[in-house]
Amino acid sequence: MVGAAKPGCDILKPHWNSGLKWPDKNNPRPDDPFWGGGVRAGLKWDGTFYRDQTRYPAGGQFFWSAYFKPGTGPGNKLGYWYNFGSGWSHLANDDCTQILTGASQRLAWNMGAGRWELVIEANMFVTNAVVNVWTGIKQAGNDPTGQYTRVTGCDPVATLNVGAI
Repeated sequence: MVGAAKPGCDILKPHWNSGLKWPDKNNPRPDDPFWGGGVRAGLKWDGTFYRDQTRYPAGGQFFWSAYFKPGTGPGNKLGYWYNFGSGWSHLANDDCTQILTGASQRLAWNMGAGRWELVIEANMFVTNAVVNVWTGIKQAGNDPTGQYTRVTGCDPVATLNVGAI
């Protein structure tokens, strides 16, 4: 469930079937995500990450983001606004070079720390401030798939699993 568990994290009110999960389309379950309405300009985020070294060369080959889905771009319903749970995120100024400035969902190798990091951020309503929803790490390995352990964020979920498609 993507939701608020602490004071100050009320931007993502939990509701029945809300959450960040990677459902199996061949085996629908009652606890699969129920995506909220979010913002009118947004698209529903399905939990998928994409790599695009042309739009964001600074990320290198070990950086993925929801915003890099092929065909995404600025404007309503074009993929730079995402809705998930009962929250939303927006790519700062519709500019991929500012991906670390605004709220984003990203999966990347932190070379300095020697680990994979999964970060899910949201924007606060009205102020548009960036809030950490969930950040987790996976120690070492040369593959980003696997289990990530929560280190910070509003959502209390202890682990999330990332798989390849």
